[in-house]
Amino acid sequence: MSDFKETIAAHLSSAARAEATQRGLELLRIDVRGTQHNPVIQVIVDGAKLVSIDDCEVISHALHALIEADQEIAEGFRLDVMSPGIEEPMMHDWQFEKNRNRLVEVHYRDSGATHTLHGRLHDFSAETITLEPVIHGTSHKKPKTKVLADDLSGSTVTILPDEQVYAPTVELVVIPRNEIERALALPDFG
Repeated sequence: MSDFKETIAAHLSSAARAEATQRGLELLRIDVRGTQHNPVIQVIVDGAKLVSIDDCEVISHALHALIEADQEIAEGFRLDVMSPGIEEPMMHDWQFEKNRNRLVEVHYRDSGATHTLHGRLHDFSAETITLEPVIHGTSHKKPKTKVLADDLSGSTVTILPDEQVYAPTVELVVIPRNEIERALALPDFG
């Protein structure tokens, strides 16, 4: 990162953190990109509660006033205050709590190798997370054919196996948090 990017992020960080805290949120980071004369400043906030548009607007107005009063930041800046996307790794307890019982993807180290596990976040502590793994089944059942007795004039419906067949979960997997390389919440369409 070049000097102007570090300078802008450092200059805004305590004010952004204070504004986020007043809204019951936490400052995750400040990303600065673009050029020195036209920087794009992204302030990413999150918390145990959902980040609202109002939260982003209030923080943005406070930081905008601070930036305009500062001669070190170019006049042609763009400021975006936002919640993180789904690609934001979970690191804090409140992130794990917020995603309890949701589908997650965990990349972790074990015996010198990196593994990936998908499952529902069952529980967590300061030392571990516990997942109910989603395991892809290895056997597919034959399609069933059923004759409908309703007024469908003898039509038949073929029920095909789902393209992803899951075996019932057998056990919970406990992963030490210090072995986790990355944990992500996944969209849950179920």
